[in-house]
Amino acid sequence: MQSGQTKIKYKLPNGFCLDRSANTSSALQQTLVVTNCIAVNTVDQPYYSRRPVDTIVNITFTQSRVPKKISQKKYLSEIAEKIEFRKFTAAFRNKKLIYGEKKLQNEFFYVNFQMVSSSKRREFVRKYFFFVDNKVVVMTIVSFHKPRKSTYSSFENFIKKLSKPSS
Repeated sequence: MQSGQTKIKYKLPNGFCLDRSANTSSALQQTLVVTNCIAVNTVDQPYYSRRPVDTIVNITFTQSRVPKKISQKKYLSEIAEKIEFRKFTAAFRNKKLIYGEKKLQNEFFYVNFQMVSSSKRREFVRKYFFFVDNKVVVMTIVSFHKPRKSTYSSFENFIKKLSKPSS
């Protein structure tokens, strides 16, 4: 993974792979797309193959730095105060919000919500806000079925690894 000019080398949680064809980059941010995958062993060499996608993860590394006058925890609590769940569905006319919660942890802040589309399809969304190299990172996990707690905890462990200061 690469965040701006910083290369980050961490293994994604089991069952997930980077979809390099879907990644985007600009001067202000870089978004990496992660989807379900499975390891396939062949005679020549092992490789990863997509499974039917039921979860999509976007990890957006921004160039937004935390002001030196404020702690990262305080900055996360400011983000938390300003988040309104209704704004998450404002761009989608055919979706309605049916549940929402916010939680502030030591290394990150997350919002968890469910949306239902007019076709009655349920989407489970969790957005994480955290820091890498003192820059804001937003990770969004969208699942088309109720995700297992292990999915969230594996990505939370991934966040903890990413958030540790480089030595």
